Amino acid sequence: MDRTRTATPHRLAGARVLVAGGASLVGSHLTRALLERDVAEVIVFDPLAVDARDSLGVLTADARVTMVPGDLTRRAQIVEHMADVDRAVNLAAVMTIGVSRDPAAALDLNIRGHLNFLEAARLRGVAKVVLASSNGVYGYDIGGPVGETEPHHHHGIPPAAAIYGSSKIIGEHLCRMWKARHGLDYLILRFSTVYGEGQHDRAANALYILDTFDRLIAGLRPQLFGDGSESKDFVYAGDVARALCLALDGDQTDAAVNVSGGEGISTAALVSLIGRLIGRDAAPDYLEDSDRVRLPTGPGLHFTNTLAKALLGWQPLMPLDEGIRRLLKDHARRRGLDPATVPD
Repeated sequence: MDRTRTATPHRLAGARVLVAGGASLVGSHLTRALLERDVAEVIVFDPLAVDARDSLGVLTADARVTMVPGDLTRRAQIVEHMADVDRAVNLAAVMTIGVSRDPAAALDLNIRGHLNFLEAARLRGVAKVVLASSNGVYGYDIGGPVGETEPHHHHGIPPAAAIYGSSKIIGEHLCRMWKARHGLDYLILRFSTVYGEGQHDRAANALYILDTFDRLIAGLRPQLFGDGSESKDFVYAGDVARALCLALDGDQTDAAVNVSGGEGISTAALVSLIGRLIGRDAAPDYLEDSDRVRLPTGPGLHFTNTLAKALLGWQPLMPLDEGIRRLLKDHARRRGLDPATVPD
């Protein structure tokens, strides 16, 4: 692997950056971070099936933000809008819940759409691309620390989770193929469970936070599956955006790194933390099974991020309790609740 480290290139200032799938949780935080780094333009290329104003808010009013209602599965569209782009990020993907609902559409976007993204970047001479991958490449029902060389564990896990993780593995290998064949520089960032202001309801693990809050506010007991020992690794969307900017800005190439909180929290401890933050702690109901898609994990699961620190100089900065407090305040605002529902 070529893991060239350049200290502070500052190539983003004045650059035109295309963000596929930019009308999203990570896309909104990334767009803000790019504008703060004085890019010339952020092209948000997204089908905009979710209201862009809800995702991006006032950012859409910035003259440097161009909203393009585009579909990665239509190659001509992405080739057209990749013209004169300096660097590009692919955040577009159908996640596990979406895979369970429409696997054909999910595979079309996650694989063919990503191939179109890479080919458009090659044809237009884009200097570097970044793929938003996922800890789903490691599979589920595992515990302890997980580094970048961990294989894909798929036996006995929900089919939709295995399909999603496999689609991301294929996307990563397409990056490697385009590098080997065409010299297209790339980095792959494997996100753990991303959370933050603007949280959507398409990520199965992050729903633990929003579901618990909504139940407590409604006077209901929170729900836990199994014995509450399953571990989740959460990373704040603002920290993810900073990692993406570092990946776009530098010369590092031909590598995949975990972008994670680096620490696990059990689902029981997570539910307790949410209760403390809003002053409505309640004993949970323990459930054996559920009709919704679940991503089972073992005790102590967390994704090591030492390679991201070595390669990018990145590490997570947001404490989990403060990040969740910010998420809950934003969620309460979106629901029209009293701001005091989540104390400062």
